[in-house]
Amino acid sequence: MSPVSPAAAQDAQEAPAPTTSDLLWANPDARSAEPGAGVTAQVTSQSAARAAEDEELEVTVSVTNGSDQTLTGLELRAQHAETVAEPDGVSTSLLANQGEYPWAGPFQTLDATVGPGESLDITVRVPVGQSDDWYQTDADATGATADDVTLPGLGLSGAGVHPLLFNLNGSLGDADISYLAGARTTLTVTEDTDTDNQVDEDSGDSAPGLTVLWPLSSASVAVAGQVGDAPDPSELYLPDETLAGELSEGGRLRGLLDTWRDATDGDTTVKASTCLAIDPDLLETVDRMTDGYRVGATVPSPVQEPTRLRDRWNRHDDDAPSESGTGADAASAWLSDLRDVVKDACVVPLPYANADINAVATGNDPWLAEEMTDRGVSVVEDVLDITPATGIQIPGSGYIEPAARSLISGRDGNSPSTAVIADATLDRGTVESGGDEITRSATGTLPDSPMRTLQFPAALGSALAATGVRPETAAYSDTSSRRDLAADGAASRMAAAVGVLDRELNAARTTTGQVLAVPPAAWSVDPQDATTFLDAVRDHFADGSAEPVSFGDALSAPAAPVTLDDSTESIDPSPVDDGAARNVAQVAGHLRNLTNIMEDVPNIALTRRIFTRPMFDDLLRAVSDTGRRFREDAAAVRNRGSERTGQVTGLAYALRTSVSLLPPGNVFTRTSDSSPLIVVARNGLPLPVSVRVHYAGAPGVTLNTPGVQQIPAQGSVTLQMTSEIPTEAEQSDLTMYLSTPDDVRISDEVTIRLASVPGLNWRLVGIVAACLVLIFVAARTLRKRRRAVDGSPDSRRVKNDGARD
Repeated sequence: MSPVSPAAAQDAQEAPAPTTSDLLWANPDARSAEPGAGVTAQVTSQSAARAAEDEELEVTVSVTNGSDQTLTGLELRAQHAETVAEPDGVSTSLLANQGEYPWAGPFQTLDATVGPGESLDITVRVPVGQSDDWYQTDADATGATADDVTLPGLGLSGAGVHPLLFNLNGSLGDADISYLAGARTTLTVTEDTDTDNQVDEDSGDSAPGLTVLWPLSSASVAVAGQVGDAPDPSELYLPDETLAGELSEGGRLRGLLDTWRDATDGDTTVKASTCLAIDPDLLETVDRMTDGYRVGATVPSPVQEPTRLRDRWNRHDDDAPSESGTGADAASAWLSDLRDVVKDACVVPLPYANADINAVATGNDPWLAEEMTDRGVSVVEDVLDITPATGIQIPGSGYIEPAARSLISGRDGNSPSTAVIADATLDRGTVESGGDEITRSATGTLPDSPMRTLQFPAALGSALAATGVRPETAAYSDTSSRRDLAADGAASRMAAAVGVLDRELNAARTTTGQVLAVPPAAWSVDPQDATTFLDAVRDHFADGSAEPVSFGDALSAPAAPVTLDDSTESIDPSPVDDGAARNVAQVAGHLRNLTNIMEDVPNIALTRRIFTRPMFDDLLRAVSDTGRRFREDAAAVRNRGSERTGQVTGLAYALRTSVSLLPPGNVFTRTSDSSPLIVVARNGLPLPVSVRVHYAGAPGVTLNTPGVQQIPAQGSVTLQMTSEIPTEAEQSDLTMYLSTPDDVRISDEVTIRLASVPGLNWRLVGIVAACLVLIFVAARTLRKRRRAVDGSPDSRRVKNDGARD
């Protein structure tokens, strides 16, 4: 191949000015000279990300015609740029225009036509090195067909990382043949002999250590609105069968586990250097799937509302339509295999649900923080029956803000802990080891804090985040090197990550001496790309360019003083909004109050923390980092988080108001001060609740409440109270509600109108009674007077007797 002058940049099509948000996703100057004619080209498969000079590279170039015209006259050639020296140079090279790949071969003609909206996959074979026999200008000599072509050799010589571009020319409609698109990828060329790969002992350099975290997590989580139960957990509801598909043969999680198991089977170096980073939310969900589950958009309400008998006749259980899940067997098989491989392997828990540590720290709710940071260890122990690494926090964002330090250091702020974060988010000092000063260290200590840091290279973390079918823009990546990740195929993005790994190991020989590879938690690579990366790791161990270092050894390495760079959030393309974080914390506070309302009792296996824990889990899922920095899904992730928070808020309100007062009616008619006011206190919660009645009424109105009462679980008690109202008031409104014994309000208010017997007036009663007494006395006096006039009773009796004689 021979160098050619850079092609003149074509005028870009007019487009709206990029917004501030757009600038955080991609550098607007990236590939600025691309024609923008609607034709795209990507490398969608690549036979090898690492190859020797005497090997042949085979790639698939996928051409898509997104225009409204037919694409004809296809021509293809290979180009490459200068070897990349630094890790950051790999991503920078992928921003380059076609003219910045100065070494180019001849065009080869393809006998193909691509209609509007159609795609064409072209198999391209090209020797890595160069030979006079390979360098030909006659396209017919290569045996090119419509979808298969062999190009002349690339002419790459010497070990290194080489940016490649497959230049596609063609004619759209009646236009002349011109450059339409470039398919970019990277090839790491290896040394020819083992001797050349060995580190030069005389140079004083030593092979750097290499450690890899292998993540297992998923964006598919339980349906919001579930509560806990005991001794058996409540039935699991999933929104769809996505997770079942990931666990089944050919699924993402199945592929990640199998790839790691195959790579570590019989290879002690790969196993020693890797640590499984497992999301406890995923682990718990899969474990519950093994016992069966339901699939539906909603879950049945845990609040049992009282219904009349006649309402039950026409009631149907269709409030939460669902069907039985089909993935129990796949979940059982996957979990069984995981248990087998972790018996003698390193395991570290991820934050529960891959929740954003900075968001939880912003809200500063203690229970939510505890669920996120501490729960993972117990879940791993319970489900996998092993002891995982403890005191480790791996933020999905790759950075921590200063406010998160105390959260990571435990509730007392003094627990030793380590945060695994990108090196670009720190300002580093120096460390002495064995009397020698190391200019950089992969571990660090923060001032005035027991927290340590374990840094991974930002360039490598960014490259790994960009792999898979759901590529992510790392929050800590250099904004100038960001690009539209969807413009490149998954295979080419993995080849770039392999190239960055090569450059990081080369740089670490004279810097940290240690490289840590940290893919994103829900890594979306397929088994082929996962194998490509682990093969590269194995090759570095085999050729002596790296040494396996366990995760534990990496954590215990000598540490240098570091300080946090608090500017990373400003370049994060999709952080959790502070308002959303505080809203989640506020709801968590309501859940704490709800939890404390209930009372644990010995004869009920369920505890209050178990009952409300799934709702705390939902809040963590609402601020999850999973998918947040995948540009095509970022807005949907934020919306789903907001919806989940709203669902938890509604459920918490429904549960709290299930503890309520049920008055006999809107009006209570009393006949005296001793007339009992009877109300029912109902508890819809699964545990007992102790309450007292609070009231408010007009001046002079008194309600004699019964004091603290315990309402049984999902039961009720009848409360009798007497009332007093001023004599001049015939009616008075009384408002009542339930609170805890320490006066934390529970129920909504109910209002009752107190009324005396209609027309009843005690002053009038007295007057009437007095009148009756007077009438009685007057009547009696009148009778006595009449008797006096008629004579005594005895004289009347004598006269009568005489008359009888």
